[in-house]
Amino acid sequence: MLGTQGGAKEHERFAMVKRRFKARRLPDDGPRNGWYETLPPPPPARRVEGRVRADFAVIGAGTCGCAVARRLGELRPDDTVALVEATRVGYGTSGRNAGFMLDHHSHGGMRHFEAARKNDRLFAAGTAWLRDLVEKHQIRCQWSDWGRIYVAAEASAEPDLKAVSDGFDALGVPWRKLDRDDLEAVTGSRFYRRGVRADGSALVQPAAMMRGLAATLPPNVTLYEESPVLEIGTTGGFRLACPDGTIEAREVVLCNHVHAEEMGILRHRIVPLASFASLTEPLSDAQAAMLGAEGEFGLLPANANGSTVRLTLDGRILMRNSLHYARSKRFPPALMEEVADTHRRSIARRWPDLGEVSFSGTWGGILGFTRNEGAVFGAVRDGLWTVMSCDAAPMTKGAIGGKLLAEHICGEESELLRVMLSLPRAALLPPDPILRFAVHRRIGRIAAAGPGER
Repeated sequence: MLGTQGGAKEHERFAMVKRRFKARRLPDDGPRNGWYETLPPPPPARRVEGRVRADFAVIGAGTCGCAVARRLGELRPDDTVALVEATRVGYGTSGRNAGFMLDHHSHGGMRHFEAARKNDRLFAAGTAWLRDLVEKHQIRCQWSDWGRIYVAAEASAEPDLKAVSDGFDALGVPWRKLDRDDLEAVTGSRFYRRGVRADGSALVQPAAMMRGLAATLPPNVTLYEESPVLEIGTTGGFRLACPDGTIEAREVVLCNHVHAEEMGILRHRIVPLASFASLTEPLSDAQAAMLGAEGEFGLLPANANGSTVRLTLDGRILMRNSLHYARSKRFPPALMEEVADTHRRSIARRWPDLGEVSFSGTWGGILGFTRNEGAVFGAVRDGLWTVMSCDAAPMTKGAIGGKLLAEHICGEESELLRVMLSLPRAALLPPDPILRFAVHRRIGRIAAAGPGER
């Protein structure tokens, strides 16, 4: 099953198709990732070369993949686990997010409240597990339990902010109100009218965290990088074809996010939306003095057209905004130039004297959303499993989802696993061009409802 409901039919359908999944397109996250480029160069990659044998092969070394591989290695110490990444750990989607480790999140409105409540419990468990791993292994990723503030810059977004606070009330999450003066004290800017502050979440440098998680895997887990999987054959076990070699495995776990659909798996379940970010070079002392007194902050927009903004512990501004339908999973140079210009204007609106600050990089990353707060979790067919983080809290949901899938594979039961299994299956979506039209229309409505939020 891919979730819980309708799983038997999905399993039967995949059992009858030809037992070969071939990639139509390989992952291509674009040439820049500012988080990644601020790190020291990694050691040379271990690639899949020749013939590799493993008990488990995990495809994708993002948040989900690292979590699955870690927990499988712990629960099955006598088995071998091959963790296979198409690029380098920390460069792909999990190293491209804004670095919010959300323990709770209010979408505002929450049409599917019961599923949202269950997901919120998973977010909290994921945050706690990641915090424990970072502390246990002393992973240097600028982890900070600062929390987050949801913000509204204009009157039209205040109903969205109220929906955030109402959502927190429904979930039983404490919050407190901030006015313009309070927000100026935190950010140094009077751009925002109102805010809702909630504690508990963490801020991190996501590429650094991913590198640290991959570097501290159990000894029976082997990481292979720069080894995109071109094809999965399923006759007599599984055979993964990479450019320079193959992996033969008894079981396979797909943790390659929206790229799973490029192999014909999980199609028409996930809406792929790209969001774009720029990270500045470190600010000077004089520039940093313009950004409030707390030394860091993390702001999330109440209106979906707004900007996610951070001041990092090493004195950089992260600006993220602009939504695009990302079925192509490609970010052309002209689009990236347009996005970088948008980010410069967004910074200048908040801090007029910082509009010309240099960027370490501008990049895109893909988020996956479902129609119904549903889950992509479980068996695709015998021995082939998948987990995907498809929510507004992808890092924490992905971490706990990967951990729970490994436990599910190994027969380890828990209340939290029962929560995951009780989530509805990700609902079917219409194919393109119908979905493309609907998403573009929705993005246009969001932009019209909050034109000054970006």
